Amino acid sequence: MVRPPFPALRAFLLLLATSLAGPALGAGLTAAQAAQLYQRNCAACHGEKGDGESRAKASLAKEPRNFTTDEARRDLPREYMVAIVRDGKHDAPMVGRKSRLTEAQMEAIVDFIRTAFMPPEAGSTRARGREIYAARCAACHGPRGAGGSQHGTMTVPGLSRVRARDGLTRADMIAAIASEKHGSLRGGFATQLSDADREAVVDYIRSTFVEQ
Repeated sequence: MVRPPFPALRAFLLLLATSLAGPALGAGLTAAQAAQLYQRNCAACHGEKGDGESRAKASLAKEPRNFTTDEARRDLPREYMVAIVRDGKHDAPMVGRKSRLTEAQMEAIVDFIRTAFMPPEAGSTRARGREIYAARCAACHGPRGAGGSQHGTMTVPGLSRVRARDGLTRADMIAAIASEKHGSLRGGFATQLSDADREAVVDYIRSTFVEQ
């Protein structure tokens, strides 16, 4: 895999790194550092969204893994992924990175992929939050929390940029969803979502888009 030259990829990953920055991945590396490692070592083949839709796809002997599927979550345990990043895969154009990356860096890349791209485990609270986000939030805030859509005269804010608002807590976000007016949506979601559902979608948003 080579360093991706195209700017759209770089911009997307920097945004994603910003949205996930804060919690440590691997052995102490931040998500921002892990995103940069993914960009330099993986994105050219696996794609900017981890879905395998890359410019290199057509030239590879075997299609790169799409990390965004339920199958990927099921078939790729963390330890197995770390081993592949370290040693490569003999039946795929996947070269090991043990001569270029430390163990901590390889673990950080895997943790970034699992957090940023892979769907949550079925039946988990995070899976419920993802389902609610897709049904109730994505139409305005976007599938990756980027925002930017117009809702009346209002431009919907990107959830990945709320990190700039100092002191935005989990409780603040839950209260915002439950308020009588959520953006230009009158009535908010006070009567549409249960307390548990509001907590689930906020936890999904925070773990996926917002700095912890």
